[in-house]
Amino acid sequence: MRVAPLVPLLVSTLLMLAVEAYGNNSRVLYRYTDHQGVLVINDVIPPEFVPNGYEILTLTGRVVEVIAPQLSPEEYQAQLKLEAQREADRKLLKRYNSIADIESARSRKLAVVEQDMAIMRSNISSLRRQIAQEEASAARTQRGGREVAPELLQRIADLQKEMEVLEERLSRRAAEADTIGVDFDKAVARYTELNAES
Repeated sequence: MRVAPLVPLLVSTLLMLAVEAYGNNSRVLYRYTDHQGVLVINDVIPPEFVPNGYEILTLTGRVVEVIAPQLSPEEYQAQLKLEAQREADRKLLKRYNSIADIESARSRKLAVVEQDMAIMRSNISSLRRQIAQEEASAARTQRGGREVAPELLQRIADLQKEMEVLEERLSRRAAEADTIGVDFDKAVARYTELNAES
């Protein structure tokens, strides 16, 4: 198993744990490569060789554990990315049995968003009509030489604000629909790749 970069202070702890893992009364040996590339077997391993990886042996020479070399930061990030992709692939294959399943899920999800958007569009249209009526009422008042009531002006402002909020929500939902489409396109492409590999 490859591990993340080790903190130097943990080296001695790691070695003590390895000894404990094979019994308090059992001795172990370590096989590692030194700076000259020579394979060394010893009952201790100098801390500077730990990051290069080593093997833990019984006194009879049987390998009981292999400690892989520590990863560079780049290798560690690549490993995390690979593990995340494997987990995403596992979930994808568990969730869907076919591309038809993926397309069906896409349709259901988009239908919910489209229904929500249709309601918002209807509400926006209704607000526009109300604003037009209130503005017509204000215009009639002004043409009659009277002052428009502050309550009417406030009602128009409130309706306009409500419409702006709905339009912003509608815009976000439209962007969400686009994202859903892209996400499901990726799911179809990856599902196809995974089935081609198996």
